Amino acid sequence: MKPIREKTVLAVEGRDEVNFFGALLRYLEITGFEIRDVGGKSQFKDKLPALVKMSGFSDVKALAVIRDADTDADAAFDSVRHVLTKEGLEPPACMNRFSDGNPVIGIFIMPGDSDRGMLEDLCLRTVKDHPAMECVNALIDCTSRLTNPPKITVKAQAQAFLASMPTIVNSVGIGAQKGYWNFDSSELSDLISFIDNLR
Repeated sequence: MKPIREKTVLAVEGRDEVNFFGALLRYLEITGFEIRDVGGKSQFKDKLPALVKMSGFSDVKALAVIRDADTDADAAFDSVRHVLTKEGLEPPACMNRFSDGNPVIGIFIMPGDSDRGMLEDLCLRTVKDHPAMECVNALIDCTSRLTNPPKITVKAQAQAFLASMPTIVNSVGIGAQKGYWNFDSSELSDLISFIDNLR
């Protein structure tokens, strides 16, 4: 891994999140961030300690860890908090907040206001009133009756929405880069408020 060069670091699950948050931060005109991909939610336990030991981390003023709730937001939060505590850091006592330590540590569990969910849920909420969602919902209703329907419905919905755009892309992160998700949506207010703490 390359040395850390910025004073503020976002640690996220994968490439989709790197692309999504890169687009969101550009949209918000926030600079001075470095986004690090840990390679999947199961990798936080190995990659966060490696990040903390990396050259340049001693100069970091703020670390924000962002991951999906999946089926249990509390378990996702506790898992990240445990890893950070083991590394001698001071994570926040509750999710979607920052601690007062040095560096300040924040943990945001997506989509941000529920026990379960992921980046795709958050993205889809931003376009819930988009005309294409009527088509997406009809398709998902149809596929739900198949013998072998999509295993993760929200991922299928996100892909169907992206397939309805003028230039088709195959990931929510690239969709963010194309401006397909509505960054002005109030659905992002909790996430943006979290990120704003780092300005």
